[in-house]
Amino acid sequence: MNALNKKRLIIVLLLLGWSAVSTAQFSPATPIAGKQNTLDYIQQNLRYPEQALESGLSGEVVVAFHLDGQGQGSGYHVTSSFCEAANASSIDLVRKILWHPAQESMKPVATDMEYRIEYKAKSYKRYWRKRERALVPLTLEADTSYRIYDPYHLEEAAKPYFADGSNMGQYLLSNLHYPESAKAGEISGTVRLTFVVEADGSISNIVIKESVGGGCDNEAVRLMQETHWIPAVKNGKYVRSRNEQDITFHFGARNYQDGNGY
Repeated sequence: MNALNKKRLIIVLLLLGWSAVSTAQFSPATPIAGKQNTLDYIQQNLRYPEQALESGLSGEVVVAFHLDGQGQGSGYHVTSSFCEAANASSIDLVRKILWHPAQESMKPVATDMEYRIEYKAKSYKRYWRKRERALVPLTLEADTSYRIYDPYHLEEAAKPYFADGSNMGQYLLSNLHYPESAKAGEISGTVRLTFVVEADGSISNIVIKESVGGGCDNEAVRLMQETHWIPAVKNGKYVRSRNEQDITFHFGARNYQDGNGY
């Protein structure tokens, strides 16, 4: 092989290597709550079009949008849909998802995104046959800007509050199930969660900020997913707000619901 051909071969190999490195260094955007918690939120808050549900029509809605380097979405629109009546609520659900932006060479970058929401009539009916939708008594109009307010942006009386007929402490005592693996390992500790109370009182974007392990993290998320809230108020409208909750697992404590000591 002559010198010129050798040089060309080296250049080609270098270019191929650079392409492989560049591809390997790209990380796609991910929901801050993780894939499963995000899917749980969508399942719990999906609104199936009545006629489509009655006829057993199933399919998906694909919502496309642009995500910038700060994880902020824009330009939400439907690119494919099994039922036009599901489009608006699908966009609403996707707009509520918070994201870690995509990264390239460990730096955040903008990217175009698609999120698919599946509508399965049989699964939906089966899911809600075992549950009841909470009717949170809301009396104000909801803000439509999707802005999220931090606690210091809200007056004390306007912050969100627990709407499940008891205070949070009573709710946790009555509903916490100590995980078997945590009991076996005599694990105690406090799981700290952050989450968003949506303008409709639902809970989204649950993130574990401090972990305990032994199944306690999953149980803390479950407890929070099943709560309902009166949302925060700003300028006479219900708004989205960031919140934090500690859930403590104390080995040796007595559970209020089942009377067992751990």
